[in-house]
Amino acid sequence: MHLSLVVRRRAPVAALAAALCAALLPVVLAAPAGANPPGPHDPFGKVRRVSAVPGGLKFTGWALDPDELAANIEVGVLVDGRTWTGFTPTSIPNATVTANYDAGPTPGFSISSAIDTKPHIVCLVARNVDRGLDTLLRCVPTPLGTTLTSAQISARSPQGAIAKSRAGRASVHFVGWATDPDFYRRKATVVLYVDGSPAATVNTSGYVGTRPEGAGPRSAFDIRVPVSSGTHIGCIWLVNIGIGNNTFLGCRAQDTRGRAGTDPVVVPKMNAQVVTEAKSHIGQSYVWGAEGPRTFDCSGLVMYSYGKAGFITPRVSEDQAKAARRIPATRAVPGDLVFWHDNEGDVYHVAIYLSPGKTVAAIDESSGVNYQKIWDPSIVTYGSFTHI
Repeated sequence: MHLSLVVRRRAPVAALAAALCAALLPVVLAAPAGANPPGPHDPFGKVRRVSAVPGGLKFTGWALDPDELAANIEVGVLVDGRTWTGFTPTSIPNATVTANYDAGPTPGFSISSAIDTKPHIVCLVARNVDRGLDTLLRCVPTPLGTTLTSAQISARSPQGAIAKSRAGRASVHFVGWATDPDFYRRKATVVLYVDGSPAATVNTSGYVGTRPEGAGPRSAFDIRVPVSSGTHIGCIWLVNIGIGNNTFLGCRAQDTRGRAGTDPVVVPKMNAQVVTEAKSHIGQSYVWGAEGPRTFDCSGLVMYSYGKAGFITPRVSEDQAKAARRIPATRAVPGDLVFWHDNEGDVYHVAIYLSPGKTVAAIDESSGVNYQKIWDPSIVTYGSFTHI
């Protein structure tokens, strides 16, 4: 099992700033290709050279398996993620590698494989010995020297989908599929983040039933993790293994306290009071950590406005999101809450809902307390303290 994917590292100060709305638009980027090292039981190594030979390619380098360091292992050439064109065991002395890893005397390899002149993605793969997964040591486009466009690189990233997600009384559950096109039959590695923190890293398993287009035979994931009572945001990332980048599949908000209601919602009296109070502060300043009455940060404005209506809320946006009952956008009424989150599920901003696409919030230092549009529905979730 891989435990290597870190989409973003956040220092403690940055985490506190995010919780208190200091940074309104954080961006989380996938790690570049090759940034994810093999797992603790996966083979590892290095391709020292790729060269053109008559009718194909030649790969030279070295490879080891951590579960059998003294043994020779097999390497293979994989074309377009699906077709093997050759295998060979490691058999060439490399004293430096042997000494550095306390390995056997012949960890080196040299393998030539026939490759036609059409465009391909050709990968040198170190085959796993015991526990772990095969490792793509290097992938190259052919003919050698070809430069891939950004669209072509993106097409080599892992593919997949979240088929369903739900919450139990004390857990969240995600089901879906994931496959890397650079190695169609290999298990993929899936990382679930919950509320901004990594919660589970799993390898996919055999897919039962009719597979979606693009899904490999061992592409199914089924992840369940324990959570506390309340609303939680889970986000799925796929770990890239060849050419490409880690893939973000999306986030889903779930509430362990049950689903939202279905009856029409009448604006509660408290909500109307909250809206009146929040709008009365339009034009006042944003100050990080401020709780009113003349300066606010985003969660401070929520806490102050609800406090004036007689309701005590948690202090920071992350805790307000967990405490609020999750509702769909169609059930939001003025005075409910809109929470912005990043693609790890970390809530970094909160606003008070007014109407579809419109809120009032303590936005930032330049905007202060003002009206704010919901610019991207995919990064918000809705909550309510007064109804479900």
